[in-house]
Amino acid sequence: MGTARQNAVLAYHEVMLESNYAYCVTSSAFAGHLRLFDSLAKIGQHSPVEITFDDGEQSQLHNALPLLAEYGVFARYFVTPGLIGTAAKFLGWDELKTLQNAGHSIQSHGWSHKFLTFCSDDELAHELSASKQLLEQKLGVAVDEISVPGGRWNRRVIEACAAAGYRRVYVSDPWIATTMFGIEVIGRFMVRRTTTNAELQKIVQRDHSALWKLRMRSQVRQGIVGLVGDGLYHRLWCRLTGYNEFEAARQQDTHD
Repeated sequence: MGTARQNAVLAYHEVMLESNYAYCVTSSAFAGHLRLFDSLAKIGQHSPVEITFDDGEQSQLHNALPLLAEYGVFARYFVTPGLIGTAAKFLGWDELKTLQNAGHSIQSHGWSHKFLTFCSDDELAHELSASKQLLEQKLGVAVDEISVPGGRWNRRVIEACAAAGYRRVYVSDPWIATTMFGIEVIGRFMVRRTTTNAELQKIVQRDHSALWKLRMRSQVRQGIVGLVGDGLYHRLWCRLTGYNEFEAARQQDTHD
């Protein structure tokens, strides 16, 4: 689907001092990533890197924001309005305004983090429209971008995003850059705890071999999903990555 963008788009989740969660990077590692991007940009080795965050968790404000400010980097924060106030780990409205006032963009990650491909038509419309409307109401800015929870998307999801008024959809496939139903579909590289600076450098420099390997790995994963079903695959994924029990149970409700 399409050709890779000139600039790499990276997706982060938690930024903590330490963690066993596969999608959490340490604060020192994140600082190292920003130093790498800065040094490569200064010698003209890549186009600007786009930094995104999913889920709207506290560490993205308290740990990531000071480092972003140090390097003059502005990020997109994709948040789930339906989860605000449901747990202490999620950023509140005042905290989101702090990010916004610092120059960062706040966009949608769905209403409740349900996997959009599992939603009925009514549920899908609610996930897309309710999140967009409340973010716009609370923050006073246009919300026309969304990152898909769990990386799950298909043509039906993109068409629904277009109907809801989105212009860009961010997915978890870093080789993708295409347009569907008038929407720009943008691939991102999901940064893990084990991601090395050498791997990141290949991604930001759009190394064809690295992108090809990621695409082949994705195809293998999709083959496994086809054999065992997405519900069982997600439960195994939660166990292997250290995904917290609250999130695993909530997503299981989506599958059942």
